[in-house]
Amino acid sequence: MSLNQADRSDRIEFEALRLSGRLQYDADFDNLIRWISDRQACGDAYPLEWRVLVAEDDVANRLVLGSLLEKSGLQVITVENGRQALEALEREAVDLVLLDINMPEMNGLETARAIRALPGDHADLPVIAITSDVSPKRVIEMREAGFDICIEKPVRRDALFQIIVNSLSGRVAKVD
Repeated sequence: MSLNQADRSDRIEFEALRLSGRLQYDADFDNLIRWISDRQACGDAYPLEWRVLVAEDDVANRLVLGSLLEKSGLQVITVENGRQALEALEREAVDLVLLDINMPEMNGLETARAIRALPGDHADLPVIAITSDVSPKRVIEMREAGFDICIEKPVRRDALFQIIVNSLSGRVAKVD
């Protein structure tokens, strides 16, 4: 079963699969994109003030994801594995976590479980899986680990941005 064959009630637009019902999906993208473009044209590099933590072991993927997110007006923190992601969460306030599933030292499934077990607001962070393995077995594992959404690789900027905005539209951005 491929992601495209998944139950349509679990589908979000584009190539993503909703794994939990915790997040709302009702952002007004056209107005938001115009607002972001206007703010960036005025020199505001991070108009959304949202901080996204990306854990991806592949250097090229990490650079591409970071660049896509920054071009969308988001602040990005990148790390190489799940252990570093947990360390970053101790130091940094973030609004959303993107986790590759297959990482060394601590994979995405272990990291998602650890995030859900953290005290305070960290346990409620939107956690999004990024993977090329969307087999039924893997989808069940991601759901049980506490992921909210799964995005299938290769990731497209419009899909990624829409999923992130939908995930964060109901949250107040963290301010350091």
